Amino acid sequence: MAKHKMVQSNLVKNSISAYFAAIEIHNKPNISYRYETVTLLILNAWELALKAYIKKWIKDKSIYANDGHTITIDKALVYVAEDLNGKKSNSFEAVRRNIEEIEIYRNGITHFYCDELEPYIFMLVARSALNYVEFMKAHFSKDIMSDEGLFILPLGFKLPFLPEDFLSGNYAKYASTPESQEFIKGIVKTIRDLNDAGIEDSIVLGFDIYLESVKKAKNSDLLAAITSIEEADVTFGKVTHARFSDDPNAKVYNMTDDEFRKIWKYSYQELIDWCRNNIPGFKQSKVFYKVKRQVEEDINCAYKRSLDKDNVKAPTKTFYTDLALEEIKKLYIKFDEEHTEA
Repeated sequence: MAKHKMVQSNLVKNSISAYFAAIEIHNKPNISYRYETVTLLILNAWELALKAYIKKWIKDKSIYANDGHTITIDKALVYVAEDLNGKKSNSFEAVRRNIEEIEIYRNGITHFYCDELEPYIFMLVARSALNYVEFMKAHFSKDIMSDEGLFILPLGFKLPFLPEDFLSGNYAKYASTPESQEFIKGIVKTIRDLNDAGIEDSIVLGFDIYLESVKKAKNSDLLAAITSIEEADVTFGKVTHARFSDDPNAKVYNMTDDEFRKIWKYSYQELIDWCRNNIPGFKQSKVFYKVKRQVEEDINCAYKRSLDKDNVKAPTKTFYTDLALEEIKKLYIKFDEEHTEA
């Protein structure tokens, strides 16, 4: 076998091996460090597949850099996207953006340890896994599903779930840190960008019937669902219900008192105690009340809850999330410094 063909063949073989390893790790029912490993392996599978594509189909590009090492996955992704999108407009764009979102998570993984982001990574990885199967079949005549009898089991999740359940603006229960929230906003922005470009292929995948049907969400459908949730009003029942919207046709989210307090954890007094222990020179000053009012406008930070949902005159009590504490600290220090300088 010629050296060129041998390199291409080895790239394909090793790529498929990395893919199988990613699926195997993902499907282990009890494993720590799941997505740190899975994202590393799925990106490795894509990197090798992209380089094999360049070897086979792009004659004027090399997989080697000037220093003799092979090019990065980012460079390979650019080459392949230019080639495929040039042959058919935007045909590879959703695949490219999916890979880039996974890479963002992989590169910044230490920033996300405080939050429960598994559903987001699952949606990206599941879509990427199917994209990979289609890519290998289209460009290398490798039908992984048929040849290997592969079935991707979405283990480790409370299914069923839909992408819009997690991608709306009401994601406080999943992401409390700014880094995680920016990551989620990035996913939504990518969906919007693709939709604006007229691309219906999405970067995420959701499951709506447990192990039976895969929902191939279109960007336009996703955005309609996301927007209807994040623009809706929110009212909480005293014991069991949280309703996003007064529309009886809107989706109802059940939430017990315990579930509510897992998100909006802190009472006003607990907020004050935290500020005294974590903000240097803290005082319940005009600066503090200004900051508090600003933060209370964001449902991801604070929620004013009626103590009796059946009594419109019942007193209310405001509760705060972890994000609220960090935002208050950041804004308090900023405004206090500005006031001192003035």
